[in-house]
Amino acid sequence: MGMSILFGEKTWEEIDEAIKKNTVILLPVGTTEEHGSHLPVGTDALIAKSFAGRLGAACEKKGLPVLLMETVSYGFSMSIVRKLPGCPNIPTRVFMDYIYSLIDSLIGMGFKKIVVLDCHGNHDSLLRTVMREIADTHGIFTMTLSPFALCAKVYGEIKKDPEGDIHGGEYETSVILYEYPELVKTDRYTDADKIRCNTILRGPVSTWGLQESKTGLFGDPTYASQETGKACVEASVSEGIRYIEAFYAL
Repeated sequence: MGMSILFGEKTWEEIDEAIKKNTVILLPVGTTEEHGSHLPVGTDALIAKSFAGRLGAACEKKGLPVLLMETVSYGFSMSIVRKLPGCPNIPTRVFMDYIYSLIDSLIGMGFKKIVVLDCHGNHDSLLRTVMREIADTHGIFTMTLSPFALCAKVYGEIKKDPEGDIHGGEYETSVILYEYPELVKTDRYTDADKIRCNTILRGPVSTWGLQESKTGLFGDPTYASQETGKACVEASVSEGIRYIEAFYAL
């Protein structure tokens, strides 16, 4: 068994050694919220944890020193998502302050290569704002990576849902099927909330404001498969390590 790369399993002396080696810190950030009747409420946090673990292993394979933080499992979700149970919510500014403080303290220790793994759509602008605030305070530029964005090209080529998805549809269901198959209730799949709002407004206006969701989903999980999940996960990791190598060399 190889040496652990988990930050929380190190002694302070081992952390000190990691700082001297200019170790990469991976901070996975998900959330907990409803994902329809077929996926667990921890879907985003589970994806964050598995992606971080795979990315950490890829860093080791490339000879990059790396430490993996615990997954941040609670964050901000829009009130329209919180209508269904299962979403302990953190207000945007509290969440941003929390992430800022985490990164600020890591930099205070001496870490300079910090990679935030963004695994929840509502966090995108929040995490990138924190990234800019940290740069202003410390003159140190962190990096934010999203597994969904990293595999977008591959997913776009293999997805079966012609309209795409944003929440609990083909992509997330496929990834959970691949990483945590025992947690997917395949008998609860429904296409009731497949995307019907593909207009020029999708993007500039939140999808949640363009189409009502009856089941808490936006997308069609009936298209999901382990094969699609595997391809997406592998693409996210192979692209992610390319970014981290370039970031480390900066």
